[in-house]
Amino acid sequence: MRARAPLRMVPLLILVLLPATFASKVSSARAPLVAGRPGPASAGTGPVNNPCKESAYTFDGSKWHRTFRWSFSAGTRPSGLRAKAVELALRRAASNVARSRNSCGLTDHVGATQAYQGRTRARPDIRDDSTCGKPDGRSVVGFGKLVASELALTCFWTRNGRTVEADIKLNRSDYHWYVKKPSTCANKWSIAAVATHEFGHAFGLNHVSEVTDGALTMSPLILSCQQQEVTLGLGDVRGLRALY
Repeated sequence: MRARAPLRMVPLLILVLLPATFASKVSSARAPLVAGRPGPASAGTGPVNNPCKESAYTFDGSKWHRTFRWSFSAGTRPSGLRAKAVELALRRAASNVARSRNSCGLTDHVGATQAYQGRTRARPDIRDDSTCGKPDGRSVVGFGKLVASELALTCFWTRNGRTVEADIKLNRSDYHWYVKKPSTCANKWSIAAVATHEFGHAFGLNHVSEVTDGALTMSPLILSCQQQEVTLGLGDVRGLRALY
């Protein structure tokens, strides 16, 4: 998301509509994000722009009509990272979206709400092959296996146009993660940055163009060691205001 340097792009997150069964008629959806690594290839690097001048937004079909209550699957976190530290990074990410935390001086006029429910032994209802599983009524954020091309994935389920569950899974098998950016950072991804983008999907935001709006949190490319996504841009906030 926002880099001039040449890089090799890897798909990061995904959300689209698929059928599922959950009480009454429910549909599931997933949405993609792209991970990038600096390298010799030059496949689609986006410009470094001003997030406060980029106003685009799109929707993915998710909308909460009540408080989004979610839990952390602490046992799935990457080895070497403390549960408390990861927990705080995820809670910050959820708050970034619900409170429209931004770098543009925009006040919070977003009605979305979220509530952290604590740690759970449950895992996200997202399969290792990056397909949405069967919803269980619990929204869970955690780590695990995904297809190698995806850095993270969000699945959400709706009933009659209302979101009833949203799970987020970060790829622990093929990527390395950090809570605090190391002084010599290479090929590692910020949990808070990626999770902020993912919570954006859970609340209903979809991707914008990397070419014209690459500075926004919801742009589809994120580089290793990049942290700008933890604060929203103008378009991200406008989209949330339009939904909530």
